[in-house]
Amino acid sequence: MANEQQGAFDRVSMQAPPEFSAFLAQNAGEIIEQWVHQVSRSGPNYRKRSLGELQRTISRSFAVNCQAMEQNSCDPLDPFVDSITELRLEAGFALAEVQKAFDLFRIIVMHRLAALPAEPWLGQALMATNRCVSYQIHRFSDKFQAMHNAAIEHHARELERKVEERSRELEASQRRYKTLVEEINDGYFAVVEGRIAFANRAFCQMHKARTSQVLTHTFANFVAEADRERVARAYQDVLARRDTPRNLEYLRLALDGGQGHTEIRARVVDLGHGPMLIGICRDITDRVAMEKRVRENERMAYVGQLAASLSHEIRNPLSTINMNLQIMGRKPYLEPVDRERLDMAVSEVSRLEELLHQLLDIAKPLNPSPARMDLNALIGDCVKLLEPRLAKQGIRLRRRLDHALPQIMADRGMLEQALINLLLNAMDALTQGGHISVGTKAVGTAAGPGCELWVRDNGSGLGREELTEIFTPFFTNKRHGTGLGLTNVKRIAEAHGGTVTVSGSPGKGARFTLTLPVGL
Repeated sequence: MANEQQGAFDRVSMQAPPEFSAFLAQNAGEIIEQWVHQVSRSGPNYRKRSLGELQRTISRSFAVNCQAMEQNSCDPLDPFVDSITELRLEAGFALAEVQKAFDLFRIIVMHRLAALPAEPWLGQALMATNRCVSYQIHRFSDKFQAMHNAAIEHHARELERKVEERSRELEASQRRYKTLVEEINDGYFAVVEGRIAFANRAFCQMHKARTSQVLTHTFANFVAEADRERVARAYQDVLARRDTPRNLEYLRLALDGGQGHTEIRARVVDLGHGPMLIGICRDITDRVAMEKRVRENERMAYVGQLAASLSHEIRNPLSTINMNLQIMGRKPYLEPVDRERLDMAVSEVSRLEELLHQLLDIAKPLNPSPARMDLNALIGDCVKLLEPRLAKQGIRLRRRLDHALPQIMADRGMLEQALINLLLNAMDALTQGGHISVGTKAVGTAAGPGCELWVRDNGSGLGREELTEIFTPFFTNKRHGTGLGLTNVKRIAEAHGGTVTVSGSPGKGARFTLTLPVGL
């Protein structure tokens, strides 16, 4: 796997431009200090490490990152990642904790680059950083999992040998085997004729079920419907001992209806009572989310580079065209049809200017300036601003405000932009007529007291793909949409330490919920 990964990354450049190498050298001390500070607060295991150890480890990590990007080679990274893998696995670190520590280099560097004036080399610098960090995360994850799997498989083989050699001690061996699989973090299970015959505690926790509940179901009951047929085919292939992928990824289904990304490895054994499928399943939801963030960061790097390159070249000509079209529009002798065409041209130029403005906005880092504010008052101001358009479309708007709502610390301008985007999105989902509800509610969050701001419409609703991709940049089902409005809503929510979620189904409208901490 490591050779395959190296080969894949060898075909992709992680070459840092000279200007970026100089930038890293000049800012090395500040970057390392910020990295050490954030890592020391990123998880319980890191909080137990001394600052001296973190300083040494992160200084070395910074050095090999710079060396790899200067040499355009993964070779400097491999020994460091391998040593970190053994060190952190032995210390009992979680996979996600170390992945996050690696990723902090990217986050810190990208924030610092975003604060620089637009330069031609910034795009290449961002790409080099993304490739370098992504390679380390993938190599670490594969080695971490391989070592973990090797230990589990070693125990399984040892137990099978004992069962064969000492049939008279079968009951004692089974107890030791059960104790082992109950203690591992991954889900361990056994399937006989499609039904679950055994499941350890981790498997039950992953599927939000008690052991007694798990043993009454087939394995297919714990697979999301979209992946059920694919998993069933893989199950038959394993039973028939046909060539199958070592790892199978699918979407699991918990008894409470929740879903999560899962990776499974299984094989057939015979313990004297016929063929039995035994397997290990691992929750990879965090890994899938991180890979999605990596892809989104790369995409946004391209957007930033494109926006920086085109803003000057396009904005000035557009302004000139718009000004001249407006001057021509003042001529009294224009035919009605010519005036209509002229107005249409002015409208399209304005739309292009707005698209360029959105591209520039989304390429910039968000730095909120929080102040105490009232969400209910914000709703009133935004609704008043959109009243003419609501009346023109014949849309009724209902307010469901929590008058006991506490004030929050937030950037009013950013939240106003987010709410207007949500309201315009709801209006676009309606044709003529219909209704929109907007409301607030005090809620509790993981960070303490919080507030919900929600917008609901009774429009055409959303399908499964739309619910999954709706906050992805440039994803849109609108005829004239840019696919950036809801992306900005998500960025604004996250910049305030909050979240935005969406729910709905085809023909039953949609609801967007913005959850924000009070922050007082």
